[in-house]
Amino acid sequence: MSGLTSVEQGAALSHPRPEILALTGLRGLAAVGVVASQVGVWRTAPAFLHDLVAGASLGVPFFFLLSGFVLAYNYPSLTVWSGRQALGRYAMARVARLAPLFVVVGLGVLILGALNGGDWIRTVFGPEAWFVGTALLLYCAYPLLARVVATSPATSLLVAFALQLVVLGVRLTTGSDAWLYRNPLVWVPDLVIGMIVAGLATRTAYSVQRPTTRAAYWVYRLTTTRAAYLVQAGAVIYAVAVIILFGSSSAVQYSALWSAPLALVILTVAATRGSWTSVLLSTNVMIRLGVISYALFLLHTIVVHGFGPVHAGSLANGLLAIAWIALAIVVAEGAHRYLGAPARRTLLNHARRTASEVRSNAS
Repeated sequence: MSGLTSVEQGAALSHPRPEILALTGLRGLAAVGVVASQVGVWRTAPAFLHDLVAGASLGVPFFFLLSGFVLAYNYPSLTVWSGRQALGRYAMARVARLAPLFVVVGLGVLILGALNGGDWIRTVFGPEAWFVGTALLLYCAYPLLARVVATSPATSLLVAFALQLVVLGVRLTTGSDAWLYRNPLVWVPDLVIGMIVAGLATRTAYSVQRPTTRAAYWVYRLTTTRAAYLVQAGAVIYAVAVIILFGSSSAVQYSALWSAPLALVILTVAATRGSWTSVLLSTNVMIRLGVISYALFLLHTIVVHGFGPVHAGSLANGLLAIAWIALAIVVAEGAHRYLGAPARRTLLNHARRTASEVRSNAS
């Protein structure tokens, strides 16, 4: 089995630690949830079911939290003082991960938009463009924050949670979030929390000694198999309860409500390798969904917009939504296999050759 960091998927740079395949599978599950939230359910379904399916869009803030984990896990020693070569390799790897497929899909949307109008472009590609822009900002923020977070994780965690509460308070006070939710800086605390979780998971998973501090002891206890099951089940129950309680309120989208349970899920999945949850998420199907998750996110609204959300008046017709989700997955698989991965590999190989030539000329 191979995940996001394999050569097969376009990665040309080695990482100091093995990929946690269960997290790749968890990423795929979140991506399918985002697609399901766009497809919707049949018109006559109960209100709580509409809210639950729409709540699957929480996969978007989950991706930002997971990004912090992945960056801290794969680049544990990278800081803004790491030097031009290390920062250049990091920047190229991040750009190669996002840019090729985004550019190709974006050009296709612009061409189709010439036929359908500007509103069509904003509907189909506006959220995706915002997501990629926010992800790039978080990639830039990581080297700036890495040393501070590594040296003061407890303080960084408290500050991140406090900022999320402030953002939620502003949302509840003003009653409008069009300008707030789309501000990329709002999601920096998610990056920080993900970075801290990576440090905790790494120390727990690779430590051969029993924990010596109180904090380390509780992290160790959380990542035992039984505790991991309780944490994951509790997170699911919490999510269902919050979504049903708040319904379709946009306040549900904010990380203050979700960062703690999502962080605990990521921690338990990453550090508890033998649990059935981790085994299930590490199956070939789930890993493959995780590998194509970025392509699926970019393309799902184009596919769904071609059919529209489910307006069927019966459950039987509403089941057609499953076919639409399957179609989006097939399209994403083709885009990743024949565009995203080859382009990523080509860019990284070209960058390596260029850097090697520069070093040769300098010597």
